Amino acid sequence: MKKLLIFCSLAACFLLLIPRVALGLNTAEVQERGGEITLMFIGDKGLQLGVEYGITPEVGAYVEMKNNVTRIGAKYELDSNFAILLGANNKAPFLGVNISMAVDEYISLMGDLNLSLTNSQLSALCELGAAFKIVDNLDLRGGLLAEVDPDGRNLNFQMGVGINY
Repeated sequence: MKKLLIFCSLAACFLLLIPRVALGLNTAEVQERGGEITLMFIGDKGLQLGVEYGITPEVGAYVEMKNNVTRIGAKYELDSNFAILLGANNKAPFLGVNISMAVDEYISLMGDLNLSLTNSQLSALCELGAAFKIVDNLDLRGGLLAEVDPDGRNLNFQMGVGINY
């Protein structure tokens, strides 16, 4: 317990001292012939692997996998601050939005909201968080994942790494 407390305190101090901060888990911007890979640990749900790739300057494809859920979709960037998401979440269609707003060169605000229809039941997923840039293409990420579905409501903390390529 004591080692965990010391480790968490050191990690928090390290993250607070890094000057390059971005809020959110994915930006709305699509990078042609590039993208990002994320590996997140999500509270009670375990690991999540996400891969995004820009096909054109406005259209990207992505895949997210965790425990028993696979999400495959496309992202259409309307402008660098707003994107529309469309795809399938375990064979159930979903529609979502991804927003981001640059505060300065190193700080951006971001979030995701997705609505899914499974067996005529509406489900919602919202993600908000922070990515702390370590070097140009690597960052530490953390945030909240909120889900509302017919089985109930869940709020989980997620933490992991992101690699931009």
